[in-house]
Amino acid sequence: MNERINSQSNSIKSSQITNTPTDQSVPVTRSETRDSNSLVKHHGNLTVLTGTVFIIGEVAGGGILSLPHAVSGAGWFGILLIALCCANAGYSGICLAKAWIILEERYPKYRSGLTRKPFATIGYHAFGYWGSAIVSISMNFTRFGTGVVFLILTSQLLQQVMSHVNKVQELGICSWVPIVGVSLTPFMWLGSPADFWPAAYTAMLSTILGSIFLLADIGLQAKDRVSSANYPMPTFVSFFKAFGNILFAFGGVSAFPNFQNDMKEKDKFPKSVIYGFIGLLFLYIPVAGIGYGVYGNQTADNIIQNLPQSALTTVIDCFFLVHCYTAFLIIVNPVLLELEEMLKIPKIFNWKRCVFRTALMAAMIFTGLSVPSFGPILDLLGGTTITLMAFVLPPAFYWKLCRVDPKGEFKARLIPLYTNIILAEIAIVGVIGGAASTYSSIIWFADPDSHMETACYAGRSAITYFID
Repeated sequence: MNERINSQSNSIKSSQITNTPTDQSVPVTRSETRDSNSLVKHHGNLTVLTGTVFIIGEVAGGGILSLPHAVSGAGWFGILLIALCCANAGYSGICLAKAWIILEERYPKYRSGLTRKPFATIGYHAFGYWGSAIVSISMNFTRFGTGVVFLILTSQLLQQVMSHVNKVQELGICSWVPIVGVSLTPFMWLGSPADFWPAAYTAMLSTILGSIFLLADIGLQAKDRVSSANYPMPTFVSFFKAFGNILFAFGGVSAFPNFQNDMKEKDKFPKSVIYGFIGLLFLYIPVAGIGYGVYGNQTADNIIQNLPQSALTTVIDCFFLVHCYTAFLIIVNPVLLELEEMLKIPKIFNWKRCVFRTALMAAMIFTGLSVPSFGPILDLLGGTTITLMAFVLPPAFYWKLCRVDPKGEFKARLIPLYTNIILAEIAIVGVIGGAASTYSSIIWFADPDSHMETACYAGRSAITYFID
């Protein structure tokens, strides 16, 4: 496996680094000594193209199916929010990529050594222990919650695909959640993103094809549905609840340092970010705009649930089902690596890894059975930890690493005024939008008329629970 490959130094050549001291002249700091045990020799094999594919495959999919519903809560302003969040998240991803390059320039060990928690490492060198701790806590919460969202979404899609099969069609969503979880568990035992790069290509291609067929199917319904669609003005709660949904759709930024660590030339990862977010924008805007235009405020959490059962709908279900199965591995991998580092589980394939990852899947299954509708989880994550990790911490870390080092070990990097303005705008929009979105989600949870699904083990329903 990729984790066991011994490598030569790569990624940052001396000609690519300006004013960089040689390995012998770089001062050894406490943080560098502290991180030494968490590194292994590593030679990445991801290219710019593969990095782009990982970004699209990891970020899109579940988010694209929920965006029409988000726009229904924000009104047509939601389209502008999607464009704004796309630009902000893309720039945040570039900030993270540049922050890692700064670490490689200052600490040569990162050029050829693989760390299982690169985002937390950036936070440590920017703000010390607390920077690392905030990233770790947010990462674990976010990735676990996102994994649950994908587990429920995959179960919904599989239930729809199997709805025509005798006996199997009688199973409700709460039967499919554990089935999907068990089927995904063996694939979770794989190591880092470089070990399952074909999953990224499969996730991206299935999303693109599924989106094309989805737009076609929605177009077929347009003639009968547009005339009866309603587009009411958004309320404060609905607008910012939708904002959290949109923020969630771009929440994959926290996994970017893991992808960058597996690249052959890490300094080229910003190109992957740019190409990836251009691709996301071309996927998100048509599906969100056309979906809301056809169904209005009747748009479901999952746009596919608005479509009538047909052969075309089954094809769409299958494409997004393939995406969810493959994207799930990419989504949960960062938290697996992070927690295994904390638990000191060996980096090579071993029984401890299998037991730990199986136990984590069991926890996700239980959470999915407790909240069998992914909409509330999605909105809450979008307004809290995803906002923090994708829109607040990356600009802050990059800005801090570029400042003068108080110990005098490294020179400051000049940040142009316009860049400072962009960094401030991203952080401010993230903080305001995230806080308002979180407040709106809490209000919705507290509303007795919110129609939130009860836990699978708390009752039965012809739709949500086991069907007799």
